[in-house]
Amino acid sequence: MLKIIISGGGMFLVGLLFSLIFKRKKRVAFIYILYGAIIWIVTIALKFCWAVPVNKLLNNWIYTVLPAKIAGPLFWVYVGLLTGIFECGGIYLIIRYSRLKKMSLFESYGFGYGFGCIEAILLGLAQFAAVAAMATGKAPVPYIGWLTVPAPIVERVMTIFLHLFTTLLIIYGIKERKPYFFWLSFLYKSFVDTIAAWAQLSFGVTTASHIWIVEGILLILTSVSIVGSIMFLQKK
Repeated sequence: MLKIIISGGGMFLVGLLFSLIFKRKKRVAFIYILYGAIIWIVTIALKFCWAVPVNKLLNNWIYTVLPAKIAGPLFWVYVGLLTGIFECGGIYLIIRYSRLKKMSLFESYGFGYGFGCIEAILLGLAQFAAVAAMATGKAPVPYIGWLTVPAPIVERVMTIFLHLFTTLLIIYGIKERKPYFFWLSFLYKSFVDTIAAWAQLSFGVTTASHIWIVEGILLILTSVSIVGSIMFLQKK
């Protein structure tokens, strides 16, 4: 259980510290970080409401009518597109038709950090809840090797930058009336989630080697987010 506590605590701290450090250094009102967190909850809730009744039925149907070598990739792409539709599309609609489109650059950063950090915080809390269930005998204690303990923490850092950069692209596109920035955000985020779906659904990502291979692939993909987020600072 100690390993799970470390992983959960790491995810929680990553989400908390990223948002608090940025707020303190850039003096951004906390409300913009909170807006990002609330909109993440809204978009994920909507995606969940769609995915729960649809995904299993669609997966079964695709594998029934198509060969597995075609059905698998199609379903991975579908899962990735869900992220683009609900997360990128949700951010676009809410910001485009609200006063949030008037956010400054640093306020937009705060919003993007809030959107990404709340996920890390909630996943960390979920790990603590799992530990509580294990401690009371309500859930089995899984075996987790020490090599895999840092993986979810590293993944949260990458994901925060992914959320930040794709959010900045959407906001910039709205403010500058350049819709192709939205589509760039949509395609990029959908592609990253397609890779994640491929990893989870094709070979399960259960061993340390598999986990770190996938994390390495995601690190390469999300490095674009880190560079892009820094480049946006040059526009201040």
